[in-house]
Amino acid sequence: MGNFSKDEELVDQYARQNDKEHAVKLLFDLIVRYARKKNFVKAEALREKLFELDPMSLTEIIKSAEIIEEEKSGSIDHDHLDIWSALYDSLTTEEAHTLYLALKNGVYDTDDPIFRQGELSPYLYFINHGQLKMFYSKEGREILLETLGPGDIAGEDTFFSISVCTRSLITLSRVKLSFLEKNIFVKWQKEFPTLSAKLNDYCLMLSKPVDLFNDEGMDRRSHKRLRISGKLMFQILNPSGNPIGKAYKGNISDISVGGLSFDIKTTKKNALLLLARGLNVKFILPKNKSRIQIERNGMIIGVTNSYLNGNYTIHMKFYKMLNEIEEGGEEWLKTKI
Repeated sequence: MGNFSKDEELVDQYARQNDKEHAVKLLFDLIVRYARKKNFVKAEALREKLFELDPMSLTEIIKSAEIIEEEKSGSIDHDHLDIWSALYDSLTTEEAHTLYLALKNGVYDTDDPIFRQGELSPYLYFINHGQLKMFYSKEGREILLETLGPGDIAGEDTFFSISVCTRSLITLSRVKLSFLEKNIFVKWQKEFPTLSAKLNDYCLMLSKPVDLFNDEGMDRRSHKRLRISGKLMFQILNPSGNPIGKAYKGNISDISVGGLSFDIKTTKKNALLLLARGLNVKFILPKNKSRIQIERNGMIIGVTNSYLNGNYTIHMKFYKMLNEIEEGGEEWLKTKI
């Protein structure tokens, strides 16, 4: 089969020497080899290069396209297509090929974790075979939320948003999954906007609504939330729990004994960097007829974008409950900090 990279360098050498005959022949051979290795992205890229090198080499251009399509058809998992027929039927031929070829596959044994509560997971999972359990951990207990099987998706709540996993997913049997990487989906939003929109709509249709803080039976923000306004200062924590860098300002939007949300002006890139980081916040609360200074450490569990004003809302879970709110009672609803 030869060395792929060396042969590609040789193609470039032939092209520089204006030796189109040998360049076209070797380039065609590379396309065939990549296609048979199921590396269709590379095969397609080299076919484009072939067209640019010599648009008149029609035999090689047409034949290479036929070989790529033949290899694509031969690599298709028909069981996968049957399970996800509703999704693929909603796509054009090009979109279906793009999605199918972007998916990676994995096989997992019983009791293998797919993702865990509180961690990052940049994948959207398509379950092809086997059974899994979705659960929430609370005070050392597992609260079963649902059992998943073929035709179910998982990870959509974090895949289409900026958030850590709100639940854990573990296999109950031998499981076969297909999964899509988030960075590929982000590229599709520019390159294949219709495909990305269709995939999003399909997942919304299948998935159960997920409120970042109010999933039934889950304790992320199960306490009463109070809508308030006020200022706070926050700093990022290092792994040892010590503040690093300078302090920044934010605007509080709501709070409970378990956490709070606040708005900041930042870029999407910086917002993503905040996710799952430790945070120190300082703010003032009304108590009776006075005010008290509050300081809490916690973790950023979600980041949402406000399309109205371009701000990002940071959702923080406290490491230690905020009893001052319970003591303050309804005064919270009447007072702006």
